[in-house]
Amino acid sequence: MPAEREVRRLEDLYALDVLDTPPEERFDRITRLARRIFDVPYALVSLVDRDRQWFKSRQGLEITQTPRNIAICDHAIRETSHLMVPDLTRDPRFAHNPLVTEPPHFRFYAGVVLKSVEGRPVGTLCIMDNEPRSALDNNQLALLRDLGAMVERELNEGHRLDLWRQTLVHRTLYQADGLPGEKLFSEQSQQTLTRSSEAAMVVLGVNEYALSILELSSEQQALLNRELAERVASVFRLADHIGTLGNGRYAALFVLDHNLLLKSASNRHRRYLAAKALQAEFARPIQVANRRVYPTVGVSLFPDNAQSVDQLLVQAELARPGKMTSAIRAIGFYSFDKEAQLQRSVLIETRLRQAIAENRLRMNYQPKFDLASGKVSGLEALVRWHDPDLGEISPADFVPIAERSDIIRDLTDWVLAAVCHQYAQWTAQGMDRGITIAVNLSAEDLLRPNFLQWLRALLDHTGTPASALVLEITEGSLVDNVELAAEHIREAKALGLSVHIDDFGTGYSSLSQLHRLPLDALKVDRSFVNEIGTNSSGELVTNAIISLAKSLRLSVVAEGIETDAQLTELRKLGCDSVQGFLLSRPLEALAVTSLLTQTAPCQQ
Repeated sequence: MPAEREVRRLEDLYALDVLDTPPEERFDRITRLARRIFDVPYALVSLVDRDRQWFKSRQGLEITQTPRNIAICDHAIRETSHLMVPDLTRDPRFAHNPLVTEPPHFRFYAGVVLKSVEGRPVGTLCIMDNEPRSALDNNQLALLRDLGAMVERELNEGHRLDLWRQTLVHRTLYQADGLPGEKLFSEQSQQTLTRSSEAAMVVLGVNEYALSILELSSEQQALLNRELAERVASVFRLADHIGTLGNGRYAALFVLDHNLLLKSASNRHRRYLAAKALQAEFARPIQVANRRVYPTVGVSLFPDNAQSVDQLLVQAELARPGKMTSAIRAIGFYSFDKEAQLQRSVLIETRLRQAIAENRLRMNYQPKFDLASGKVSGLEALVRWHDPDLGEISPADFVPIAERSDIIRDLTDWVLAAVCHQYAQWTAQGMDRGITIAVNLSAEDLLRPNFLQWLRALLDHTGTPASALVLEITEGSLVDNVELAAEHIREAKALGLSVHIDDFGTGYSSLSQLHRLPLDALKVDRSFVNEIGTNSSGELVTNAIISLAKSLRLSVVAEGIETDAQLTELRKLGCDSVQGFLLSRPLEALAVTSLLTQTAPCQQ
């Protein structure tokens, strides 16, 4: 390795600040999983120092380091992505290596390169065996790379967060890109407001900026920040004051007194003109490293909405639209309608309690199709609600409100009871007892006292076999207490219930925890399915999830199928079941029986 490159590589390694630190469960989970998946006696996270290789995590090996001149991983880090040696005794580079000829007598080696934020190799995730083995096939190698990517993220995350904190502190306390920080901007703007009759506070930012930064290299971060700065310069070119708020957000104060066009317009028309002017700046997203982000803008008016800069900034931030997938509605104006929204939430909560108590909810069922046979293999239960005064209320509106209160328990119980009674009616009509019905739960539902005992009583009362019910638990809700969740899942399975992870890949949980949960299937989130055929990271995640599930002998369900191309690719990848509008929209109970007698729509 060239001397200059080695110097830079070692700088990156030392910047990680992990050498000679105690073992950590976040790394040990991954090496344990690698050892189990590939059925090998050894799995290591090896970091290659100047004169040694040191093991941050090790499974099956007692020693904590070896000299670098005998480290097989030293050869691996010279490769682009991985090194695989089916029989070390037959490779002249390693045939006389003490690690091969003496204990531990390695014969098989496979290692994937771990890289720093800057893309330089710092070590490997490797697996070894005392017996020669066949080379890993493409799926196995892809799985090992996925595990390596998890290790790489854990290694680099602390360093990235340190960089992010430094950036955040700098932007808060000092001028960044020649712009005042928040404190100076606020002081200047407040002074200007004392001399103004009308003004607009505008906040521009990128949602999930911190997540974007963590996933980008230093060069890519610089590109994103440069594009943001250019967008700010364009949007705010007529502003009286511009400042940076940190966390990917910028602010500007526009005094309307001397803007004759806006000042002469009515309040409503003024908003239209301002929005039209700003909207032109968002015709294209910012794209960095295949990541597409849309800046959004929030506006608060002085003195209509607030008198102080602090209040105006908060209101403008609240007015910024949420996660954007296009430039549409990238502008938001604060209004006292926000208070009306809060009042509506309280009203929905009250009406929802009444609707549950008065049995005024209804169920729809979206079919799942087995890809092998093309037949309906199950249904997902979806609650619906029409209020006589509020009209049809989307689950996206009332479920989050229920989750923020104790109503979620009553809602879950109502749905389960409705599903079990409906199943009893269908079986009485001759429906195939092999059809399962999935019900969405949070881990909080599963963990609450006596829930499973109550559910067993419900199943007995309605004559519904436990095997007919699938509990779909959201991935993110399992993070807080994986061990306790695993215990309750085992109890659920002991009753005969099936347990799936819903929206897999979108939560915070580590893939290395997956083997600790006695699951039956993973459900690939629609956000990844939507990216199939786009050569994006979402498509790669779908492939990796299916490969991982197969290695753990779990079934895979994909949701959100909307195109024939998605269906074809999922079949090719080995997905077991699918659901989506392409195959069937959610149906009322009466329509389900009719569907079960039709030709399978996904059979080709």
